[in-house]
Amino acid sequence: MKPPYLFNIQLKHPPRSQMSGDWAGLDKGTGYEFWGLRKYLPGDSWSRIDWKARARSGELYVREFLKDSAYNLLLICDVSPSMHFGRKFGMLQDLVISLAYAALHSNNPCGLLLFADRVLTWHPPSAAPQQYSRIVTALEQAPVMKSRQTRLAPALNFMMNRLSSCLGVIISDFHTDLENLRGLMDAADSRLPAHELVALHVLEESEYRLTGIEDGLLTLRDMESGHQMPLDLSRKEEFNALLRTAREKSIRTLAGAGIDSAVLPVGAADIQARVNTLFSRRLAARV
Repeated sequence: MKPPYLFNIQLKHPPRSQMSGDWAGLDKGTGYEFWGLRKYLPGDSWSRIDWKARARSGELYVREFLKDSAYNLLLICDVSPSMHFGRKFGMLQDLVISLAYAALHSNNPCGLLLFADRVLTWHPPSAAPQQYSRIVTALEQAPVMKSRQTRLAPALNFMMNRLSSCLGVIISDFHTDLENLRGLMDAADSRLPAHELVALHVLEESEYRLTGIEDGLLTLRDMESGHQMPLDLSRKEEFNALLRTAREKSIRTLAGAGIDSAVLPVGAADIQARVNTLFSRRLAARV
């Protein structure tokens, strides 16, 4: 499957070890650290044949090594009810497919974590050839939850308990309380964090401004809690200011936890540029 976007994923901080391969160590390939022997298969390079094993056994064996990589990518995806509003979930799928392709195509392990009010699906990072299809299938089969709230903190706790280090990309509309993230992540205070995180805010236009609507009364309904609120559209500019303030607060709160953000309006023509700019801006700000 061809990715909709071409992303250039970059780390802000170098890996904790001088050997980049230490970030992976889960898959076999052509790296530096010896893994073991396996029987020769058609298409294997003759340079990897272990001739001593051939002399001992009379059969052809090839040497395998731990794959080298620059990062372990974990895609942390919000599949709560609000992410099924409009075309947001379709955009989430495009982002995941493109990010997974970028990582796996450059020999970097990629994993997937789906969450709503709790962790729902977990595929640990792997650079195995079948990992791409695993991720695509998991998205296609993602459960449609009826949770009454979105909770990011349990997903991040799960990540930290399962992975000693990774680059995590959170894809969500961030309609959730983020205050409990303070103190959870080490990226804000550490010069060499174990877990780097970035946030991609996927939003329909009506979630950050109301336009093209005549004055009157409009009833707004929260897709998760079911709470309804009447809105006087003659005051929509005030409402737009509140939406803008709430989004800016979310971005500041995430930044306070060391998580850089990019806002991605559904249908925008420059999604690829926005994401690549986020990664390059983080790299330029490295200290």
